[in-house]
Amino acid sequence: MQGVGLAVGEVFAGYRIERVLGRGGMGTVYLAGHPRLPRLIALKLLDRELYADEEARRRFEREADVVARLDHPNIVSVLDRGADDGVLWISMQYVDGGDAAAFRGRPMDPARAAGIVAQTAAALDYAHDRGVLHRDVKPANILLSAAHGGGDRVLLSDFGIARMREDTRQLTKTGELLATLAYAAPEQLSDEAVDQRADQYALGCTLFALLTGQAPFTATNPGAIIAAHLTRPVPNASALVPGLPPAVDEVIARAMAKDPARRFAGCGEFADAAARALAGRAAAAVSQSPADYSPPVPASVSNSADAPGWQDASVASTPPAVPHPADAVVARRPASAHNWASDAVSRAPGRQVSSGWRTFSVLLLVSALVLGVGGVAAVGVYWKFVRPNRPQPLPWGAQHSIAIAFPELVPASPEGTGWRGARCHAAATVVTQPGDPVPLRQIVCTDPDGVTAWYTEYAGFRDVQAYLTAHATLTGEREFSRPGGLQVFRPTDPAAPFALATHGWVAPMVSSVLVEVAWPGHTFDEVRDLWWAQAPF
Repeated sequence: MQGVGLAVGEVFAGYRIERVLGRGGMGTVYLAGHPRLPRLIALKLLDRELYADEEARRRFEREADVVARLDHPNIVSVLDRGADDGVLWISMQYVDGGDAAAFRGRPMDPARAAGIVAQTAAALDYAHDRGVLHRDVKPANILLSAAHGGGDRVLLSDFGIARMREDTRQLTKTGELLATLAYAAPEQLSDEAVDQRADQYALGCTLFALLTGQAPFTATNPGAIIAAHLTRPVPNASALVPGLPPAVDEVIARAMAKDPARRFAGCGEFADAAARALAGRAAAAVSQSPADYSPPVPASVSNSADAPGWQDASVASTPPAVPHPADAVVARRPASAHNWASDAVSRAPGRQVSSGWRTFSVLLLVSALVLGVGGVAAVGVYWKFVRPNRPQPLPWGAQHSIAIAFPELVPASPEGTGWRGARCHAAATVVTQPGDPVPLRQIVCTDPDGVTAWYTEYAGFRDVQAYLTAHATLTGEREFSRPGGLQVFRPTDPAAPFALATHGWVAPMVSSVLVEVAWPGHTFDEVRDLWWAQAPF
């Protein structure tokens, strides 16, 4: 049985268990009585099954280490930690109240939303000044209780995936992207350098959600959410909620600028600008025009809401629904130095138009508009000759090279379905093990039978071979639709996350792409015979 399963009244590590506060992907949080003081605490326990997982232990212990460095009235405090009977635990400040996610689906009073964001911003700026990034700011991690004298007392919780700015270790477990996609900054999703401005972006998303009752970008699949963060302009909150001043749209747009350099200098500055805008005094709150917020070329393309993880670690709340596996992005970490923009757009197929024709078309269009005649003809020339040759974004963005390499397996766009009805998305983050070559990009597909295939592109053939040499053994080969054979590999580690790997080792376009397959409940031989042998490579 997963977890620890403590009963009400049971004593664990000296704490008397009162009730369950919440459950998540790594364990359970209990309300418990302090052994020596008349107070209640939140007791977070790592699932017993994860105790042997070094990465899970390190992440769990690091949460205590990170938060223990922070002493701020708007940050949940860590009181103690330890291990008892093979179970890791952390005791934390208990907040008797709810969280800001409880308002999902209905707009919050603007003044109250501004106050919640201001207190959260103070907590974040304090953490940032001490070198700590939160990396998972969202309404569910903003705890609310009644303040003395009225109003909200805000406490920021769940630093489970926080890290020190100088810490380059990647502790996100392979197969999971723990940052909530609905509130993740573009640089998090495209694996660029992340600093405190990513937390500001998430706080901007949070303010939008508090004011409107919904996240800025909503969709039913991870690919659409990520593509929206990377390419779509920020929607206007005032268009969704009558009565909101349009000035707040500019403030949120600046906090959520695709380019981190265009955001506010700090979270507090953003919160102040938001408060002025919501009070109708934001004429000078934003120094940039709305045109400054036009989205750049996509950085990469991979729902909603929460990936598996801790839920409301220190607040009494309704236990969360178990997220669908599609809500977690399964991945290994790509090379951040790659120039994604060079891959993201391409000229649309069709006839090539000479520069003379383009010049003539533009002159005709301008002349017609100036003279007020022939407007229809000018527009016709534009649509026939000029517009089709403008750079058009590719459906898969940076992962286009993978999609076209396996057209019978991977759909032409994230909205389509692949072989056997598989739904696919571009992985936002790809995590490698020490010593492994670093991939460039990845597409993940899962079919209705539970078969998951990872299509991972490396810099070249040698990187794929190095990975296979370290983790798998060649067991066979089959015919390929292109020159060369399609080799099949069995993992050398029985606990490996994949059951089978395959590689078109000399085939053009695919020699740098590794395909790994997992099918829960099926052996290597079954995956080979029922999936790999029949797959339309």
